[in-house]
Amino acid sequence: MTTLPTRKVAAALSSKFAFEVEDSHHRIYRLFLDGQLVARTFMSHGTRELSDFHIQKMAQQMRLSRKEFLAAIECTLDQAGYYALIRDRLNKNTP
Repeated sequence: MTTLPTRKVAAALSSKFAFEVEDSHHRIYRLFLDGQLVARTFMSHGTRELSDFHIQKMAQQMRLSRKEFLAAIECTLDQAGYYALIRDRLNKNTP
């Protein structure tokens, strides 16, 4: 079972990938590319670690596989690589 510290995930989302952060009932992370909202995810306040379930859900919300999400947090997937993946996946979904 894999767990990730929420501080590490939060730092990667806000600093490395430039997600906008909004503090509400949860901490909400939004990513806009070319003026379009392309990913949105959130974490509860006070949570110290993300479980396998939460890792999988956040990966889906960020349009990544679980393996890609872990690579993003562990710094083997950089911002340019992530943005390229997102743009490619969005282009495949447009008719």
